[in-house]
Formats: sequence, C-alpha cells, structure tokens
Amino acid sequence: MNRTLSYGCLLAFAVMAVVLVAARPEWVSDQNTFLAEFMKSQLLSVLGTILAITLASVANVHLEINKIEEKYGREGLPKTRENLRKNAHWLVGLFVAGVTVAFTKPLVSGTLTGQGIANLFGMFILLWHILILLSLMQLVFRIPPIVSKPSQPPTVPDIPQRTKRPRVPAKE
Repeated sequence: MNRTLSYGCLLAFAVMAVVLVAARPEWVSDQNTFLAEFMKSQLLSVLGTILAITLASVANVHLEINKIEEKYGREGLPKTRENLRKNAHWLVGLFVAGVTVAFTKPLVSGTLTGQGIANLFGMFILLWHILILLSLMQLVFRIPPIVSKPSQPPTVPDIPQRTKRPRVPAKE
C-alpha cells in the first residue's frame, strides 16, 4: 500500500470519526458494548501483539538488507533502511499513544462525546498500526532472492546417440 493511499485511509477515518462523534456519539461511546470492552483491555493486547510480531519482522528485514549489501559490497538500500527505521519508531510511538488513551479514557469519558472521541482515537491508532503492518509486509515481498550466477554455464556431457540395430529374426 503506497503512502498516499495510507494517508487517504487515515484521513477518511478521521473525517468519519468527527462526523460520528458530532451526529451519533452513542454509536461510538461506551453504549456500544463492543467498543467499551475492546477499549478496556483488548486494544492494548492487539497493539502489543502487532508490535511484537512486526518488530521481529523489522529485525529480519534489516538483517536481509545487510546480507544483500554485503553480497554486493556496498550500501545500496539507504531509503529502504530509513523507511524501515521510521516504521519501527512509529509502531513504538503508536503503542505508547495507545497506552496513553487506555489510561486517560476514564478521565475524559464523562460524556458520550468524550467516550466516543477516546474510542475512535484508539481505533485510529489501531488502523495506523495495521497500515504500517501492511507496508512492512509489502517490503518483505519486494526483497529479491539472492541467487549466485555461475561464471560459466554448466556443460552437459555428450551422450552417445543410440543407433538402430537391425532386427535379427527369432529362431524357431
């Protein structure tokens, strides 16, 4: 998923969130039992799981980039490496933001609007996490295999051709 599409998704979600909080706050407040339960404990579980798995993947991609650069004897993927580093920092920062939302939600949830804003901000963070996960997944599939090209093509040994032998009639 390219950057423009990702930012477009985040912007569309933000606009939808503002409209929902303004028009129907009860739909996104704690009156929605799914959102109320999800924001209590499951949001941090999901964000933590995505963070742990994705950071492990980031480490593997980083090591693969090192192997590719070592094979060719030069640094050739600085932009990819920088984007990988930024994504890892964003994941950690968004996890911290999710923890902050989970801890401050009881302080700001005195009204339906406050509950809705907190719930949708948590969902915004989750969407951003998923978009970063998709971006990293695409990066993984773009890493080419490292195949050594032989210096000379392999030779096939000559195989003698079979010749037809004359048929000998069977003895009676």
